[in-house]
Amino acid sequence: MQNCERTRQEKEKRQSLLRRQEANGGDFFKVQKNKREIERLESKLMVYCQAIETTSTEIVRLREAELFPQLLDLVNGFLFQFWETAA
Repeated sequence: MQNCERTRQEKEKRQSLLRRQEANGGDFFKVQKNKREIERLESKLMVYCQAIETTSTEIVRLREAELFPQLLDLVNGFLFQFWETAA
């Protein structure tokens, strides 16, 4: 997440620089270099977002497939023991 946020900030900084360069008629080669850098940062952000999405999906899968059934077994066992003791 930290890498993602740093990359996002760097991209915003580069975009701001690009707007200034274009508004002031900056050097063509510097403008092109900055555009390539922005594209590179956008690609990195896409990779980070995909990694986050994959991780989130796996967490949900684990929760649904493994943790939730274990929780149900635990609660059912506790309730059974509670009612057995109360009766």
